[in-house]
Amino acid sequence: MLSRVLFTLFSDVAKENFQLTYQRWVGANTDPDFFEYAFSWKCFTPDGANRGHYRNARIDALTDQIRVEMNQEKRKALCSEIQRILADDLPYLPLWFNDVVSVHRRSLGELALPSTGNYNFLATLKQAGN
Repeated sequence: MLSRVLFTLFSDVAKENFQLTYQRWVGANTDPDFFEYAFSWKCFTPDGANRGHYRNARIDALTDQIRVEMNQEKRKALCSEIQRILADDLPYLPLWFNDVVSVHRRSLGELALPSTGNYNFLATLKQAGN
């Protein structure tokens, strides 16, 4: 039953058949290209994840600049400006943030849990018994 409900939810989101939806970004928010994918007018679904059809000409200009800028400090400044605009415009309203928690065997070693919620750290785990 739950799987059918989730299938319907995600199917409706993909078809843009919603007024309010649930989403969670996992791991994608560590790359500046995410801003274009989620907030550029060029990335309305199905070409991207801008499901809410958020449109801001300044965001579009900044994402275009980020794509070609090689200087890391300049890219960081561009990303910071995008974050300020998004904080003011609030195209998405976060209702909660998940804590990153792990319960594991000590034999797996120390786990560095990323705040982004991605699971890349799993690739660095020691094999049990090694």
